[in-house]
Amino acid sequence: MDKWLNNHWIVRGIALLLAIMVWMIVNLEPEKSNSSQSGTPPRVFEQVDVKPYYDAENYEIVNKISKVTVAVETEDPFFRYSNFLSSSSHEVYVDARGLPSGPHRLQVKTRGFPDGAKVTVMPEYVDITLEKLQTVEVDVEVDIVGTVAEGYKVSDPILKPFRVYVKVPESQISKIGSVKAKVDVNGADETVVTNAKLKVYDTMGKEMTDVEISPMVVEVNVPITSPNEVVPIKLNLTNELPDGYSLSSIGMDSDVVKIFGPIDVIGKLETYPGPTIDLSTITSDSRLQVKMPLAPKIVKVEPDMLNVTLTVVPSETKQMTGIPLRITGLEENHTAEILGANGEKLTTLDVNVVGAPSILEKMTANDIQIVADISTLPAGVHEVPLIYNNNQPDFVKIAKGTIEKVTVEITKKPE
Repeated sequence: MDKWLNNHWIVRGIALLLAIMVWMIVNLEPEKSNSSQSGTPPRVFEQVDVKPYYDAENYEIVNKISKVTVAVETEDPFFRYSNFLSSSSHEVYVDARGLPSGPHRLQVKTRGFPDGAKVTVMPEYVDITLEKLQTVEVDVEVDIVGTVAEGYKVSDPILKPFRVYVKVPESQISKIGSVKAKVDVNGADETVVTNAKLKVYDTMGKEMTDVEISPMVVEVNVPITSPNEVVPIKLNLTNELPDGYSLSSIGMDSDVVKIFGPIDVIGKLETYPGPTIDLSTITSDSRLQVKMPLAPKIVKVEPDMLNVTLTVVPSETKQMTGIPLRITGLEENHTAEILGANGEKLTTLDVNVVGAPSILEKMTANDIQIVADISTLPAGVHEVPLIYNNNQPDFVKIAKGTIEKVTVEITKKPE
């Protein structure tokens, strides 16, 4: 053995052999690795979502972006066994930032895949349509659901705020029908206060989901009240003051009354019939204390007593000139004219009115209407009673001797 090692030709041969082995290790192993990689089939992922990047503050993508197929060639073990792409680490996207409104065809890009991986996207391009966003103000409506406790009723809700901003693409503005908050009052016997989430509905009542509402929640106050109503009092004045006297004013210590009773009864009353006062014997200022009557099915009235003050003054007469004569009840295909004593067409009338000086001073011809009602009358000449209306019926009367009837000629239009 020592003789071999002392032989320089043998040593040189061993060195050459070692050098060849090192060269093979360095150069032939990568080729084996590359050969292995190139032989690995690509991993194919279908129906992959494309994430769009765009100016979401000012634009909206109004079309549905097509899904794509992604093929990945890599030795990464994740792609050998996974059936889906992780959107948090592997991204398939398009970049629409800085683009104006309108349709665009953009190249699909990828990132987050392993170094050296070959990634192929099919199709390579997708279409998107950008539309400018607009903000409009819309009043909030309240949908009341459920039934309150028996005998109680729901009053008009109060909202804070009562108007909100809705941001939508320009083409969607005309489709906005309403913004609504839903409040459940089922079984409630007191005011309901809640924060309600808003929803936007189109003109057909379908919810619009791709909109932005600011604010998204409003405070809704729904008053639930016991069965009572506050309505104005309507005095029942009967007869007229003796000749020569007129009412200058009527005063009450309360103009309204709170009434209690069934909701279906009190809910229909716009005014409450107050006490009856006979004017036929009153010739001077009077202060009366009268009891409030109970109308049918009304169980309670507050206040139950009413103080009424009547101011009485000597009457004066004022002539109102040029008051238009009006005809009502004229049938189709007919004409009608009011005729004077000599057969001439009569369009206005002068009228004397009687009342307190302070009332008459403010009256004009516009405060009086003179109407001839010809309902049901056929074509021909008729004597028709005049109806006098004025804006101060409790204070102003038509003077005696005023024309009570007029002649009206009704003519059928030729066919």
